This record gives sequence, structure tokens and C-alpha cells, in this order.
Amino acid sequence: MKNKLILYIAMSLDGYIAEKDGSISFLDEPPSPSPDLGYETFYHSLQAIILGGKTYRQIKNELSPDKWPYEGMPCYVCTRQQLQYDTNVQFTSLPPGQQVLDLISKKHSGNIWLMGGGEIVRCFMRENLIDQYYIYVMPTVLGNGIPLFPPEFSKTNLKLVSCKNIGEIVELIYQKDTSGS
Repeated sequence: MKNKLILYIAMSLDGYIAEKDGSISFLDEPPSPSPDLGYETFYHSLQAIILGGKTYRQIKNELSPDKWPYEGMPCYVCTRQQLQYDTNVQFTSLPPGQQVLDLISKKHSGNIWLMGGGEIVRCFMRENLIDQYYIYVMPTVLGNGIPLFPPEFSKTNLKLVSCKNIGEIVELIYQKDTSGS
């Protein structure tokens, strides 16, 4: 089975994945009742997770400091920083992209979650390595913050797989456009 790299992420209606200070508290304010976004099904389809260094530090230090939320799931952190050993993850200083996917492909076959912010997304998009984009648009306008797609992205053509509302949230699923390759 070919590894499928999937970006699964939520953003505000105006395209931000976090507030300027990195806070993602707006994600904890979904409309009531809380809709089922299919996270459990998605998570159980995974064989590994690739995280950016900033996302790893945010999870470890702020969001879940007492317990690693992905225990038992192989997690690879792409970082240039020297970080303290952590039994829950494997650090790699390989350039994000094909080298990281090659490393993971040798150990795991199946879906891989690309988790992180614009920097790591941009690195994998540059090499056209993201196979699917699951983007959840929250009914919140932040006005400013950290954009999902910061400046300096290369043009990327995608094909719409589905678009549906789940309560007040919009689920957009795109896949890599392979018609030109």
C-alpha cells in the first residue's frame, strides 16, 4: 500500500490556523452541539504522524503537557533545533519532504498525518508531496493570526473531492491534481 500523506487541519473562515500568539483556543469553541468531524475514523486510518517542531513544542508544553496524546502512534518531528530526548517521538533534522517520507515509508505503510503550521506545510507542498487536504473551516473570523498558507507558496492545483457542512463547520477535502504529471 502506498503511503498517503494527508494534511488534516482546521482554520478560521479568514484562513488562520492560530491567533498571532499561537493560541488555537478558537478551535475549542465549536458550535453546540459539537459536530462529529470524523476524527476517530481518520486517526485510526493512520500509520504515522509527521509534526513540525513548533507544533510538537506546543503540544508538549501547552496543549497536553502531562500526557502525550498520540501515545503508541509513530511520530516524527521535523526540526532544526536540538530537543531533549522524548520516547514518544523520533526527531529528524532531514529536510522536510521526500527524505522524511522515505524514512517513514521504510517502517510504515499506510496513511501519514502531516500535522503542523504553514512552515512544514510549505516544505511538503514545494515537493508536491501532500496527497490529500482535509480542511475544516470554523465559523470564526479571527482578523489576524498565523495563516494556513503563508506567503511564498508555489502555485498548487488541487481537485475537489468533497465539500459539506457538518453543523456550522465546512469540511473541504481536496486531493493532489495528478492530471499534469
